[in-house]
Amino acid sequence: MPDRPSSARLTASPSGRRRDLLRTAQLNAAGWAAVAAICVIGAATGLAATRLTGTPSWLTTPAGAAAAFAAVLAADRRKWANMPTTYSWTDNPTEVQRIASALQHAGIDATADTADTADLEQPTLRYLNRDYRRVARAFRAAGLPPPPRN
Repeated sequence: MPDRPSSARLTASPSGRRRDLLRTAQLNAAGWAAVAAICVIGAATGLAATRLTGTPSWLTTPAGAAAAFAAVLAADRRKWANMPTTYSWTDNPTEVQRIASALQHAGIDATADTADTADLEQPTLRYLNRDYRRVARAFRAAGLPPPPRN
């Protein structure tokens, strides 16, 4: 049997692309070194906690580093959640306005805009990344394809 690549790829995400660890930053070597330095500071804090509390260092040192890395991830996710995103699925501005009004009625800060692309005005829906699940739920309820996950 000849060796052929499989037509189906096994991926971790439904969109076929690997998720980055940080959503708002593309780190180079210096950036990753800064993240590592933050983790070292967290480990040193854990070691200091060992001296103060008498807890074994094999427990507090990695916990301090993990807590520092979790803080970096939490700050990145918070920044990403507050970033606006746009979605366009139709050329009909009244349809976009109808969905934006329904989302606003549901308590989501969504607006209907027009984006200039290649000398065409494309109606788009603008909302915050943190509201993705609620927006996707509203799209499914309206019988429309939900926006892709960012």
